[in-house]
Amino acid sequence: EMCIRDSMGSSGINAEYMGHSSGLKIYIYPRSNVKSVYALFGTKYGSVNTKFKVQGKVFNVPDGTAHYLEHKMFESEHGDAFAEYAKTGAVANAYTSFNQTCYLFSSTSKFEENLKTLINLVTKPYFTDENVLKEQGIIGQEIKMYDDNPNWKVEFNLLKAMYHKHPVKIDIAGTVESIAKITKETLYDCYNAYYNLNNMALCIVGDVTQDKVLEVIDKNVKANEKVLVEDIFEKEPLEIVKNLVEEEFSVNMPLFQLGFKEDSGDVRISAKDIAYI
Repeated sequence: EMCIRDSMGSSGINAEYMGHSSGLKIYIYPRSNVKSVYALFGTKYGSVNTKFKVQGKVFNVPDGTAHYLEHKMFESEHGDAFAEYAKTGAVANAYTSFNQTCYLFSSTSKFEENLKTLINLVTKPYFTDENVLKEQGIIGQEIKMYDDNPNWKVEFNLLKAMYHKHPVKIDIAGTVESIAKITKETLYDCYNAYYNLNNMALCIVGDVTQDKVLEVIDKNVKANEKVLVEDIFEKEPLEIVKNLVEEEFSVNMPLFQLGFKEDSGDVRISAKDIAYI
């Protein structure tokens, strides 16, 4: 399929950009002196995107949905994507942050086969009532594990002390109670809104060429009609919630985080101004 090619040398990094006709943005960083190839397929969708509007309809989804969706994307009608990667010796993973979800692999051989697996797992969702319900216990255990992590807790205690309404204060995985409300319909609603190729990017680093990458993409990626998603956030007060949160943990050394809250906009607080606060 047709694509727009460009070079991105101004940053000092030899990168190649291709705007694919499907809407997907492709970034290639050629490295002929490395043995492994790394690929990452990401969408601009994360834990804070819990309320949004598509074609006039407002969706309000449970906390932790983006992370839950990440887990379920590895399962297909024909099996598990990790099993496919295991056949080629590739190492695969995924992560969800506040504003993005990414799927990745690294491999020393069979790059085209691994890239096909990555594309298929991200572009072919498969959710059923049974497999969505099955994941609740797994993610519930993950949530409890992070509840016992002092580094994780100190960060979210800080965010909860700073933000009244913004969902950034909510744990990325949600809560045991919130994920119990997630259904296959919830996951499909979020997938159809945010996993649109016009909202996604593929980044590859290693000894690969544009033509090799495009050959795999052209065979396995279908064009998407662009979906306009309006994220909805409640107005956040400039004032913080509280100026101190303390919690006891069994740690060798006390942990702390310090935050500064400022209004959104073009004018930012400088490091020098922060030093005087």
